Amino acid sequence: MKYSAGIKNISFWLLESKLTAEYMLDGLSKDEILDLSLNENIYQVESQYKVKDMPNRLYNRLKDFSDESLTYFINSDVQSGKLFVLIAILKNDKLFFEFMHEVFREHILLGNYTLKQSDFDIFFMNKANQSDIIANWVEETVNRTQRQYRFLLKEAGVIEKEDTDYKIIIPFIDYRLKELMVKENLTPYLNAITGEA
Repeated sequence: MKYSAGIKNISFWLLESKLTAEYMLDGLSKDEILDLSLNENIYQVESQYKVKDMPNRLYNRLKDFSDESLTYFINSDVQSGKLFVLIAILKNDKLFFEFMHEVFREHILLGNYTLKQSDFDIFFMNKANQSDIIANWVEETVNRTQRQYRFLLKEAGVIEKEDTDYKIIIPFIDYRLKELMVKENLTPYLNAITGEA
């Protein structure tokens, strides 16, 4: 998977993800879900661009999960559902996962529960030194991507604003979610959120 700044164009979409999972469990293909979006505006959005874009992004977010995991997701409580969505996003974005694994998880392991702007800046500077793709990003792309990381983490309930910084909140993990992530070889994504080894 290549590095991408595509994350800046998505939202958290908890309810929309659950709706998409329901359609997938009903056996609908990506094209069929797209048709529903185009003809019935199932995601209830005003922008014609989003009507076309959201089905693809949501389907791709969830397509590699088993039916068992999708069933768990649509029936999960709000907090577990948010963690499931965060895992799905991490699974589809290499750079965001690396941030979570290398910065977020590391902070938890060190007992440092405060994320500062400098943590984001240093991470992106290091990645720019390692990757020509990121080295060629303009400043606005880096800034928007950083803002999106913070937005997604706030939506997932794993950070909250504290003055100019962000406090890390280690979430409660439902045992069933943990079992499913182990079963589907997705523990690294869960561990990036919880700080577990």
